[in-house]
Amino acid sequence: MSGKGKGKKRSKRKLIFKLILVFAALALLALDAYLLDRHIKIQKSKIIHEATIECGDDISLDLFFTEVFPKTHFVTDVDAIDTTVPASYELTIRIWKFDEKVVLNIVDTTPPTGVAVPQYTYTEWLPPAEDCITDAYDMHGVSIEYYDEEPDISTGGETLVPVKLTDNYGNFTIVHVPFYLTDDHTAPVISGTHDLEYYIGDPISYRDGVTVSDDYDDSPELSIDTSNVVLDEDGTYPIYYTATDEYGNTNTVTAYITLTTKPEGYVREEEIYAMAQEVLDEITTDDMSDVEKAMKIFWWARNYIHYVGDSIKTHWTAGANEGFTTLRGDCYTYYACCRALLDVAGIPNLTVHRNPAYNSQHFWNLVYLDGAWYHCDATPSSSHDGYWFMRTDDELDGSHRFDPVADELPDRATESVQRYLNFYNFTYTPPEDEA
Repeated sequence: MSGKGKGKKRSKRKLIFKLILVFAALALLALDAYLLDRHIKIQKSKIIHEATIECGDDISLDLFFTEVFPKTHFVTDVDAIDTTVPASYELTIRIWKFDEKVVLNIVDTTPPTGVAVPQYTYTEWLPPAEDCITDAYDMHGVSIEYYDEEPDISTGGETLVPVKLTDNYGNFTIVHVPFYLTDDHTAPVISGTHDLEYYIGDPISYRDGVTVSDDYDDSPELSIDTSNVVLDEDGTYPIYYTATDEYGNTNTVTAYITLTTKPEGYVREEEIYAMAQEVLDEITTDDMSDVEKAMKIFWWARNYIHYVGDSIKTHWTAGANEGFTTLRGDCYTYYACCRALLDVAGIPNLTVHRNPAYNSQHFWNLVYLDGAWYHCDATPSSSHDGYWFMRTDDELDGSHRFDPVADELPDRATESVQRYLNFYNFTYTPPEDEA
């Protein structure tokens, strides 16, 4: 075979080989295209084109894929989206080299939360619904109201009252609040009111000794209406004490105050008692009995006040003031000073005056000692030496006539105790103590 023929055969083989290479390349390209298209279809099949999240949740690729492939990311800037506000957004996601549109819905379906506050209240006294719930929370605000517009709490006892918590998007929660109901229709009780007597210008204690109690309310309110009292005129005026409990039950009690012009020489009792305390501290000790203290009191008056036959008698405090400051006076002075000393010592005592008083008046003290009332008189007398102390009615002389009804006196002792009194060492030894 000539060399020219051989050359033609080689050229033909080369052409065939090139064609084979071209076809192989085209086949490979077709295969790659097929595989790529298949890969893209697989990825697209795993896309979720619409996703929903609750307000406040994070946005992630997982929401839009059943399986996230590499080289997948958001084109849209999702960090700029406020997930606390319900809304819908169209997002772009890039998967390798192609983009896909998806929709993100942000919704609020979470109801509010709150904790019940037990209510201790009265029937028909409904507290604001807001007071029944604590720690109420929702991302979009909470309104609180009773589930029933007017819950029935008239029966008393224990019950559950539903309270509705609603957010701005209509989500709601029902919380059942325990109610402990008191059926109270009893008014408070006012105790200790009494008619008052004061001198014009003296400070007045309207509430002295007055107390208020209630079957349910520990601190009922007391109001005192003194609008009818004319403080600068003699007269008797009404005072209205009104107590109101927490539920609104009320009770009113009326008392009266009598105001009179101060007697000439009047001295406030507080000042007299301060003088009396100084004397009492000098002549008595804490370990003395009431009888021993009283003996000292009448002994002091008898021996330290000089009898002059005259005194200020406009008021007992005026007489006592004259006695303590001048140590001079008459029977009224002795009586008044002993009264002040007995009051300070805490020994009950009353006033007795001569009745009938033909030529002159006379005053002395009735004192409660050793379980009975006895006559005591510190005024000096020509008819006896010393002083009269713990005497019965039968042991009085004619100058001590009195009317127990007019003076409103209690029953007096009838058995004499004079033999049990020692006026030298100020002791008292009745029979039961002699052993």
